[in-house]
Amino acid sequence: MTDGISNWYKGGKNIFQIRAAANLMKNFKTQQEKEEIRKKALERHSRLSQLFREDRFSFEKERRRLINEVIESAGSEEQKRRLKELQEDWNRRMKGAGSPHNRLILAQTFFWEHFHEVWQPALEKASRVLSKHSDQ
Repeated sequence: MTDGISNWYKGGKNIFQIRAAANLMKNFKTQQEKEEIRKKALERHSRLSQLFREDRFSFEKERRRLINEVIESAGSEEQKRRLKELQEDWNRRMKGAGSPHNRLILAQTFFWEHFHEVWQPALEKASRVLSKHSDQ
């Protein structure tokens, strides 16, 4: 056992140094992955922006394809169904917007409606549950 331990330390490294080095490499890899994801996202944005300016019909087809790709990547059939409903609702409500300015106003309205009807009640419920547990 002592020989195994002394062999471990021969290189002048202990388990903590090895773990620290492994964590650094993991973080480095994560940073590289983040940069790669960011680079791809910027390229996609540039491509879609150009497509929007030059060929609205093709842009719309690509937009719908990307939305469907996200929906199909959902974990469960129930989640996919709910995402499809949300997208259909969004499309239906935005259809009559008219101008880009009106679309922005509608999008803001949808956001705040959702916040007040869904997120705020959920946050308040979570706060009540947590405060009950902290009082005990």
